[in-house]
Amino acid sequence: MNLASLSPSTAVARVQRGALLGMTAALLTLSAAAQAADTAEPLKSVTEPATELAARYPLESLTTVETANLAVTDVANAKAEVEARDLEQRRACYQKFFMNHCLDLAKDQRRLAMKTIRPVDITANAFLRRDRADERDRALEIHDAGMPVEAAQKAQDQKEKELSNAEKVKQGAAKEKEVAANTAKHAGEADKRVADHNARVKKAQEDEAAKAQQRIDNAAAFERKAQESAARQREVAANKAQKAKDLAAKKAAAAESAASTPASATPAASTPPAATP
Repeated sequence: MNLASLSPSTAVARVQRGALLGMTAALLTLSAAAQAADTAEPLKSVTEPATELAARYPLESLTTVETANLAVTDVANAKAEVEARDLEQRRACYQKFFMNHCLDLAKDQRRLAMKTIRPVDITANAFLRRDRADERDRALEIHDAGMPVEAAQKAQDQKEKELSNAEKVKQGAAKEKEVAANTAKHAGEADKRVADHNARVKKAQEDEAAKAQQRIDNAAAFERKAQESAARQREVAANKAQKAKDLAAKKAAAAESAASTPASATPAASTPPAATP
């Protein structure tokens, strides 16, 4: 029917009647959906996996590596189960009349579940981190105990290190020369800056090589002086021993000479004459 042919009041009344019928149908549909949702199988609790996890792993029980590893695995499983159940809850909310209120309740349940899981997660991972740190410390102690501590060995290691550094510096200088030769082919200010930089690097490396060689020469001179000092000490000791030997020989000769010389004669004591009767 053409509404234009009707009076204004009649047209308005018919439009309102049609809108009311549409709203009634929508309400009936939502009511039927709500009743169907209410009669469906109850959804699983979102907080149940978290509650079971907290009961299975009291915080004071997380004192071994095995228990902590199991807890970390179960925490991941519990989080996944909470997310899956939360998704089911939110899907069901879209079928209810008070949808927003239902979604808010589902959000609160998920937050509560994650809050319950969090202490177990933090405590288990903290224990595992401490255990790994302790294991590293024990390994370092074992390693340090096996390291040589003699001064001679340290000096030898230092000398070898300096020789190795000197060789690396020489190799680096050779490489820088090659780079400088390649960059010299290019013209322009940029190439000049690169060449200047390479020259500075080369000079620094050559200076370092010279210092390393000087340290090697100083170490050799120190070793040579030590050997010369030891030789002088041996010579002085030998001279002292020879002098002591000569002195002992002279004393022995003097004693032998004194023993072979006859003693000087002493006057005999006069015997008194015998008495006559």
